Amino acid sequence: MLWTFAGKSNATRGALGALLLTLLLTSCDRGKIQSYQAPKDPAAPPAQGAAAAGMTAPAQIRWDVPSGWQELPATQMRVGSFTVTGENDQKAQVTVIPLAGQAGGDFENVNRWRTQVGQPRFTEAEMEKAAEPVETGAGRAQMYDFAGVPLEEERPTRLLAAILHREGTAWFFKMVGDDLLVAGQKAAFVEFLKSVRFEAVASVAASGGASPGEDPAAAAQAAASTAATPAPWSVPAGWQPTAAGTMQAAKWIIGGGGGGSEQGQAEATVVMLPGDAGGRLANINRWRGQVGLGPVAEEELGGLLMPLRVGGPESYAVDLVSPETQRRMLAAAVATSGQTWFFKLVGDAAVVGREKEAFTKLVASFNHP
Repeated sequence: MLWTFAGKSNATRGALGALLLTLLLTSCDRGKIQSYQAPKDPAAPPAQGAAAAGMTAPAQIRWDVPSGWQELPATQMRVGSFTVTGENDQKAQVTVIPLAGQAGGDFENVNRWRTQVGQPRFTEAEMEKAAEPVETGAGRAQMYDFAGVPLEEERPTRLLAAILHREGTAWFFKMVGDDLLVAGQKAAFVEFLKSVRFEAVASVAASGGASPGEDPAAAAQAAASTAATPAPWSVPAGWQPTAAGTMQAAKWIIGGGGGGSEQGQAEATVVMLPGDAGGRLANINRWRGQVGLGPVAEEELGGLLMPLRVGGPESYAVDLVSPETQRRMLAAAVATSGQTWFFKLVGDAAVVGREKEAFTKLVASFNHP
């Protein structure tokens, strides 16, 4: 079966498109103040690779780490990551993720968070009422506090999430974990948000914020060099890169050619979202609607899912085709640590069918961070 992948990827680790923001970790000797470099939003989204994005010089985001928060290594998407532990093995995780543009819109993001803790969707009026404004050193953020029991789980979960929009980038600050622990950490989370600020690289260097012996200019140059490395997948021959949309790491157009019914088109995209992005059932029913198929129930998923040997055990793939609309979609959800990468090929059924093997190889080549 084409979806059962074997072997290891030889793809080079590198920049992850418009969404993968260049970061540089530095530290300060005065207390637990952390600083990271994150580039401004590019003026126009790239087809693929951060090097083509025309990114401007990075600004410096800094914050004060609350007592008891244990810092984890940053990743290419998470410029900040922490764990918090409490009594009776209670745990919570804090993440800071910047995404270009509106990142899908606040309304959809807030509702996605609600589904993660087993709560129904909000209306826009309900969302506005639930928002708790927090004044940070970089502007006003809107914070939300949701609690519930996620599907297929037994322990109550609480999620604190704040959105800060700054210079074309949406910054997501999130704390999720055991209900009582997160509730007890809410004041610390708010103080963490209040401490967030941005400073110019030169200003930070003058104040001693750079690591001992570190040259900020050289560090910025190294970050730019990192952005020039290839994307972590192999692009099939004949796929034409085009401007990626909001939240898309890459996008390609595939023409039909060959005459007859294959004169249609298809497009392929790669998107990274935190967590499981609403879960398998919601994702698959959304995709089914995009090709003209009706929704399915949870118990019907078993007949649709195809396994993947890429990413974690929660990875899956589907092949959806509508005889009425003659549209087809190949979709693969590759689960990594706390993230899901969505690869999609959708369009004219004949073109998608012809490109299925190429799409399979694209997903198999993914060398995830």
